[in-house]
Amino acid sequence: MTRIKPIQGRMIDMLDMTNQQLNVALAELTGFPADKLTPNYCNDPAASLEVQAKAIEVDAEGYVNKLTTIVDACIFWSSDCCMDPIGVTWLMTATPRERAEAAYMTLSSQDLHPLREDI
Repeated sequence: MTRIKPIQGRMIDMLDMTNQQLNVALAELTGFPADKLTPNYCNDPAASLEVQAKAIEVDAEGYVNKLTTIVDACIFWSSDCCMDPIGVTWLMTATPRERAEAAYMTLSSQDLHPLREDI
């Protein structure tokens, strides 16, 4: 599971992060200016779609796989690696928090950022 180091130095799971912690982590990962108000990726549908777009730009397949797991849409994959349309609707109706979690997992991947030591 993806982990971060909060200010206190204690390691926590991404799923244990508050919305505010996840918003700040995503803002840092996307290079959002530190002097501006952090977007509310976890509650604002428009902001969550923006961070989703960034995650898709970095690793589209990885993002879809992570979101599929988060929304439990794995049951809709067929043996020929196609997804039933009902599964696709589950992805399309993901909550902002679910999209933010999948984006965080995608953007903070060690494989994509091999030089980062803080993740």
